[in-house]
Amino acid sequence: MKLSAKELKRNARETLTGHYGIPMLSFVMTELIVLIINSPFQLSFQNNPTSFQFVISLVASLIISLLTTVLNAGRLYIHLNLAKHKKVQAFDLFYFFTRRPDRFILSGLLLLGMFLPIMFPAILCMNIAFVRNIPSLYFISVLLWGITMIPVLILSLTYQLVSYLLIARPDDRIVDIFRESRHLMRGQKGRLFYLNLSFIGMTLLAVCSFGIGFLWVSPYQNQTLIAFYRNAAGEI
Repeated sequence: MKLSAKELKRNARETLTGHYGIPMLSFVMTELIVLIINSPFQLSFQNNPTSFQFVISLVASLIISLLTTVLNAGRLYIHLNLAKHKKVQAFDLFYFFTRRPDRFILSGLLLLGMFLPIMFPAILCMNIAFVRNIPSLYFISVLLWGITMIPVLILSLTYQLVSYLLIARPDDRIVDIFRESRHLMRGQKGRLFYLNLSFIGMTLLAVCSFGIGFLWVSPYQNQTLIAFYRNAAGEI
């Protein structure tokens, strides 16, 4: 039975009651790690970057995004164990760095390979506009992003369950994981889109609180999406 967004959120709140501490800590640790690693590249990119610095920044961004993929898998692992009433600890954030991180990195690269051809024209135009400061290209960039977002959104919804399936099915092949995500999301994209959309208000409030609100919003959203995955997979 498909649970409504209200029921999924209630399930998440019940799971997190009395257990917010570790999800909050894992969120803070992830943000700090990414910030520390990314800071040197951001600083060098602000001062009239050369073409070489620009390329280095792009490569660094790719590496950092793959690292973040493994860290986020650890966060989802924490939330999935909470949903199953298992014991969790903060260092579970690094769980997959020693347990086939290549699966998450490969899946991230495969997703990038799907998204990049669609997004490349908009990314290229935006970066040229930024580096060369050409006003007309800013407008074209916005237009291209508007066109690009529709196929990107459909792909994102289709494969949003890949990370959850990689955690739940460690022995399955990557190609089977992607196929299963497509299968589970048939007829579910609208429901997942609405569920993601329902957090916009909370996200805006978190932004207005100078990011402090994300300590609650991020774990709540992750736990709700775990409930969605378990419901789509027939576990609840």
